[in-house]
Amino acid sequence: MSYQAKIKRYSLILQHIEKQKFPTISEMLDKISESGIKISERQLKRDLESLRYEFGVDIQYSVNKRGYFIQNEDLTFPYFLKLLEFSQSIDLLTSYLKDGSAIAEIIEFEDYNSFKGLQFIRDIANAIQKHSELNLDYKRFDAEIAKSYNFQPYLLREYMNRWYAIGHLSETNEIRTFGLDRIVGLTDSGVNFKRIRKNDVSRLFPNVIGIHASEQDIVEEIELVCQSFQGHLLKTLPLHASQKLVRETDFEITFSYNLVVNLELKQRLLMMATQAKVTKPSSLKTEMEAMIAEAMYFYKKISGNLL
Repeated sequence: MSYQAKIKRYSLILQHIEKQKFPTISEMLDKISESGIKISERQLKRDLESLRYEFGVDIQYSVNKRGYFIQNEDLTFPYFLKLLEFSQSIDLLTSYLKDGSAIAEIIEFEDYNSFKGLQFIRDIANAIQKHSELNLDYKRFDAEIAKSYNFQPYLLREYMNRWYAIGHLSETNEIRTFGLDRIVGLTDSGVNFKRIRKNDVSRLFPNVIGIHASEQDIVEEIELVCQSFQGHLLKTLPLHASQKLVRETDFEITFSYNLVVNLELKQRLLMMATQAKVTKPSSLKTEMEAMIAEAMYFYKKISGNLL
């Protein structure tokens, strides 16, 4: 059976367990069969074992509920499902190439530069897993030459179609973020570092939008009132995983979030400024009003209308 069919099965299994809650083997077989993929009970059980032991998705059987569930669902399910989607897309593109099709006539990417640096993902992921220090040559967008760093990687994070490596500088223990598209050289230093819980930068990001976080960050409850159109968009594509619907009328939809207020959050809010406004906390509301006023001043200034 093809690799693409295997990925499709994995995706269907995970989606069914997540949505159905405690499905049986028979129910999962029926679900997969509805998608046009025929497999045996033995094959399904092998797939469950592969997901559990090869990919770390902790699928367990509940005796009380008489069905399967994902033990670490919040930690693994959304990420693994997204990786499966990436894999299916890559497999599709590869099939087009093999057929001699002109991909540019079929698919248009938002930004070709978003592919820069992706060749480093495997090496950085391996270094994170093995706690290996990296020698990293990095050229900032505003620099003429690259600079070298000894870097302890903790996390790979995607934001706005770009990938970033986040960790600590070996000499100073300072948290640093490196865009993969600006890395010009990467080697394993041969030195292993001890991953300390208090230094684990990944724990700083659950309530953060973007790529910058620190130990001093404070999570705040944010309330966003949206016009109907923007509200329905956020229902289908939430701003953040903490998004909760507070209330809804024919004209407005209100959401709440638990987030750190940082530059990336404010930039995202500015993108929705004509359709959504912050009502809580008052400090962020005031700051957004000042940023919008500054933008109005800038537009008037460059258009020559400012006296």
